[in-house]
Formats: sequence, C-alpha cells, structure tokens
Amino acid sequence: MIRGVRRLSSKSVPYETQPRSKYNVRSSAFNIKPVPTQGLVFNPPASMPSAKNTPRAFLPPSDPRVERLREFQRSYTPEEVATMPLIYGIKAEKEYNVTPDVVAEVRRLREEDPAQWTVNKLAKKFGISRMVANVITQESRVRQSQISEELAELKKSWPLAKSQGRIERRKRVQMWLRNEF
Repeated sequence: MIRGVRRLSSKSVPYETQPRSKYNVRSSAFNIKPVPTQGLVFNPPASMPSAKNTPRAFLPPSDPRVERLREFQRSYTPEEVATMPLIYGIKAEKEYNVTPDVVAEVRRLREEDPAQWTVNKLAKKFGISRMVANVITQESRVRQSQISEELAELKKSWPLAKSQGRIERRKRVQMWLRNEF
C-alpha cells in the first residue's frame, strides 16, 4: 500500500461554479479574465447525467425502472395520434394552385398602387404565401431604377470612412471566397 495518498471526496474539495474574479462580472466595466483557483476544484458539468432520467431504450429488460417508466413514456397508436390536436408551428403542406386569373389580378393591383397593395396585403387577400406574391408581382424596372438612384444619393452623403469601410469589407469577402485570407 502506498503511504501518503489519501482518497478525496467531492465534499472535501472546494466547490466553485466558475473561477473567482477580482471584479463583479456583471456590472464592472473592467472585466478581465478571471483567475482560476489554484489546486483541485470540484466543478461538475451543468448537465450531469442522472440515473433517474435514463431513457427506457437504454435500460435492460430486467431493470426494475422499466415498469415505472412505462407509464411516463408510453407510445401511442396511429388512431390515438390522429385524434390529438395539432401543435402550432408545424407547417402544413404547401399548395401551389395559383390560377392565371389570380396572377393577373395581383399584378394589376400592384401596378395600380404599390404603396397601398404591398406584398403582405396581396398575400393575405388572395391566400397565398408572401414568397409567391413576391414572385408574381416582380418589382418593375422603373421602381428598381428609382430605388438604386435613391441609394446612390444616400451613399454620396456618407462620410469617407464609412464608404472606405464598405469597400474594404467587400474586398475581404472576395478574398475569403478565393481562400486568400
């Protein structure tokens, strides 16, 4: 037997959730990296596994917990599942049944008054998705040129540093795409 070695338990080792910092981590403006405590520290993981929460699939058939888990983790028949209410957030199958009459009407309304008949309003009125309404309406060339002219005017008023920063970012992205970083 080796002398001088003693068995440590988690109770004899200091518990520390995170290394101590000289400054308040939440409110201090001078947040530096915390200095870890020297020596052995008991710091279990946040999601330490528990024998109580073992799924039934991982238990052997002879395990006594199998019977107890059967009531909590029961499986349902297809008939029972069909009678259950739908869970919100699950998307139904998409229907692409837009007729030429609907397409013509959507385009006509959008051409008449694009400010009033937005893509969202058209999608709601005709019961189609916003993406489909956007594809149908297709931004007109006149409107596209208007928007690009407004953007050009806006860019002229930018300070030099902002426009140079944009150019540099564009160059950096191109370099990343060519693996030249």
